[in-house]
Amino acid sequence: MYDIVTLEKQWIKGMSARTTNEIEQTKERKIAPLWQQFFAQQLHGGQAPVIGLYSDYEKDEHGSYLFTAGQFANQHRDLVIEIPASTYARFQTRKGPIEEVVLEAWHKIWTWDQRHFRTYTGDFEWYDERSLDPKEAQVDIYIAVDEKMFAKTNSIS
Repeated sequence: MYDIVTLEKQWIKGMSARTTNEIEQTKERKIAPLWQQFFAQQLHGGQAPVIGLYSDYEKDEHGSYLFTAGQFANQHRDLVIEIPASTYARFQTRKGPIEEVVLEAWHKIWTWDQRHFRTYTGDFEWYDERSLDPKEAQVDIYIAVDEKMFAKTNSIS
């Protein structure tokens, strides 16, 4: 279902919008239009990976958060957003229509038995060459978790 990885701090540059999961279930949603705008402006330069970062959480998945569609950047550039160094549970979607498999994976994360170990310091979707075909895409989703709590449970899969 997932594996555990530790990543160093990284930065991304892109386009951001503040939203909630509740808003994303309505026609007022912000993430899909942000992705469209991001790709229309070709901010990614045609290079993979492209990152969908969830950061600056108000509290948890029930509050607001900042969503950024972007690409890795040098920390010294203006307007970069930090992906914190952390231990992450890395989930991999099945192959399929991109919006469908990403939403399906998030539903699994929201009901995941270990979800109480989330730190809400920054989670992200990793879109690489496996997601170039939007009809047959595969995406990795990284969820920041409390490494100490995982170690105590001995339930890392």
